[in-house]
Amino acid sequence: MLQGLSGGPEPAGLLLIADSFECEGRSLLKSFLSSAALRGETVHVFNFEISESEFSNGLDDGVRTRLHFHDGFSDPLNWDQTGTFTIDSFTAQELLCCIGTAEGASPQSCTIVLDSLSWILQRKQIGHLCRILQDFQRGAASAGLKIRKVLGLLHTDLHQPEVLEAVSQMASTVVTLSAFTEGSGPRTEFPPYAIATTVHKRKSGKVLKKEEYFTVEDRFILRTSAELTLGGEPAGGGDAVSVDPAANLTFNLRLTDKELEAKQRLPLPYHFSAEKKKSLLDSGAGEGRIYYEPDQGDDIDDEDPDDDLDI
Repeated sequence: MLQGLSGGPEPAGLLLIADSFECEGRSLLKSFLSSAALRGETVHVFNFEISESEFSNGLDDGVRTRLHFHDGFSDPLNWDQTGTFTIDSFTAQELLCCIGTAEGASPQSCTIVLDSLSWILQRKQIGHLCRILQDFQRGAASAGLKIRKVLGLLHTDLHQPEVLEAVSQMASTVVTLSAFTEGSGPRTEFPPYAIATTVHKRKSGKVLKKEEYFTVEDRFILRTSAELTLGGEPAGGGDAVSVDPAANLTFNLRLTDKELEAKQRLPLPYHFSAEKKKSLLDSGAGEGRIYYEPDQGDDIDDEDPDDDLDI
């Protein structure tokens, strides 16, 4: 699924990369924006956490030429009035203005990078951030801006669970990274860097979830391995294990030999006797008969057929 998200066939929306101190996600973020730039898209980077030079380190020259930086790192609080973008400028209107001015009269498809949402959340409330991003995406469509995807980096170990849940609900795709432990997984064609758990919500309401090993090589080239199941084994790999659906139940679905023999001796509900079959086949036209075959549990008293002697 990571290759599909990087290649760009998925619809527009907020793609959230949730990393931690043990497993950084900026390399994967730069892999996504590199793929977008190589497809000919313009990439707008709103950098608050690291400088432009540090963010550009390792990127190809062809990718750098398609990056438009909106510097929120040099002077984020506008104390020196030297930065091009401040935290107070982080509004839907300012975001649209920055992108619209750079795109000009003939806007191309572009990708937006927010590095990072954690830095912004330390200075703005979660409700305020959600409103900004929602208004920004609505306003971009009204302004005719072709925004392909919004990439956001979120450090999960810096926020409370309810904050992470709120941001995840707003995103259409959430990629959660977890560290890879040597010897914990199967053999792959490359040394895995981490495990990515991707949850993608389609417009139809269908939710897709995949787990896969991945690594980011030189020039931020993404490589992924076979997808994983919830148990951690590769999908389709290894020996197939038969699953017993009757295991771990609170009732018994199996029969003993004695119960099976009694079941086989039990007559079927509408099984006709030989006499009835013969009469049905030999009966003439206009001739009717009534047959009664008592069940095994019926209690018939020949001396009292109407069962009224006790009255």
